[in-house]
Amino acid sequence: MPTDKTARIELRLLPTEKEELLKKAAVSHKTVSQYVLSLSESKRIIDTTKLATLIIEIRRIGVNINQIAAVANSQKYISKELLMKVKQYEKEILELLQQVLHEVYDAEEHTLESLEQKIDRLSEKIERLEKNGSG
Repeated sequence: MPTDKTARIELRLLPTEKEELLKKAAVSHKTVSQYVLSLSESKRIIDTTKLATLIIEIRRIGVNINQIAAVANSQKYISKELLMKVKQYEKEILELLQQVLHEVYDAEEHTLESLEQKIDRLSEKIERLEKNGSG
């Protein structure tokens, strides 16, 4: 594909429209040309600033779960209170993952079977911890 782009298009905008276009291109980490081309090709443009915030939140929850797992492993026991915290963290992670998926995927374009399988495995681990902790 040639990289010598010489053809130009002039676009007339209101100053506010221009600022909005520049902001949207910047948020998408694209040049204005790349942004407009993506729109013209019906490509989905993702605002990565939202994703970064969600990923940081998921990472924070993961650290909390790891701390609880360390306590459970060292004591060979997990209290009902800690188990309830893990369940709450699981719920928070699922909600955050749903937000990430909503930002990245159109439900009609992708199946999320692999993610669902991972969530099922995590749920099974939590159920085993619950049985071991209360038994």
